[in-house]
Amino acid sequence: MIKKLKTGNEKAFERIFYLYSDRLFLWAYKITGDHLASADIVQDFFVRCWEKRDISSFTLSFKAYAYKSIYNASLNYIRYHKRFVPGYEITIDLIDENVNDEDLEELKRLLTKTVDELPDRCKKIFIMTTLEKKKYTEVADLLGISVNTVKVQVSKAYRILREKIG
Repeated sequence: MIKKLKTGNEKAFERIFYLYSDRLFLWAYKITGDHLASADIVQDFFVRCWEKRDISSFTLSFKAYAYKSIYNASLNYIRYHKRFVPGYEITIDLIDENVNDEDLEELKRLLTKTVDELPDRCKKIFIMTTLEKKKYTEVADLLGISVNTVKVQVSKAYRILREKIG
């Protein structure tokens, strides 16, 4: 079918599309967690396959090429479209019930300001691990980095928060 695709056979392309599109969508959705983005990623992949069919060389199998392409496109989506979203809310659980609301609001404001001032990568990782409650391994997989990098960035964020807030 790949040979037919390379010659511009629309039926072969259609067959490949129906054979792989659902599975590739699920793969993209597993990575992005976003239905619309996953559908767009898969659609863009197949559009590129059709447009570049004459120069595409699938050195391995088409399946391996497709999954790797969707994986990379999904990570790119996360990197560029799911950046830190303004409007997060820092919640503070205090044991000391004698803290007044003004002090609590001031602490929230200071924490929010300090988190906003973190370097982009550090801020994104810190928010994903602490506010979104994602596991280090999940963050590492989503961002395509090592678990150790996640640990270092979270540690860096806490160090900066301690230095600025005390």
